[in-house]
Amino acid sequence: MQADQNNTQTDPSIPKDVQNSSHQVDSGETNPQSEPGDDERAKLQDEIKDLKDKYVRVHADMENMRRRQERERLDLMKFGLETIFKDLLPVLDSFEKAIPEDCSVKALTDPASVEAFAEGMIMVRRQLVEVCSKHGLEPIVAKDAPFDPHLHQAIQRIDSADVKIDTVGNEYARGYQLHGRLIRPAMVSVLTPSGG
Repeated sequence: MQADQNNTQTDPSIPKDVQNSSHQVDSGETNPQSEPGDDERAKLQDEIKDLKDKYVRVHADMENMRRRQERERLDLMKFGLETIFKDLLPVLDSFEKAIPEDCSVKALTDPASVEAFAEGMIMVRRQLVEVCSKHGLEPIVAKDAPFDPHLHQAIQRIDSADVKIDTVGNEYARGYQLHGRLIRPAMVSVLTPSGG
């Protein structure tokens, strides 16, 4: 029988690929663990496990990033004005020099005290305007300007023969813009051209 096997393997009438395939089938039947489906299934399960691990890591990274951003946002809200307040400290110092804590209205009766107080207030105002300007807060020029409803809030209208277009008369409260954005309109009276 061994001779028959040897003849089969060396028989030139049987193509070599058929001889090889019969050996593969035989070897497949003797080893049931090497089924093609099992290898692929194991490979897919490993891939699923890897993807789950990656998902968990990415999810954790995203959660950590969200927490970090929230912390940074809260810090920005808490400490974002620090620069402005540092710049306002000299203004506060000037107020304290101009008006000491133990100061009373009665202490401001002599002319020298009144003059010193007025000079102190002028200095404080100048410092405050400089700090505000440094940080982008600019006053809106309103007096005698053409009325602009985007910048001015009319609280009174007055007919006037002196104007040809609606013009700001009196300014009751100054308006301000922060870096070009309106934060408070100027409260004004508006002179309107009289009909005659």
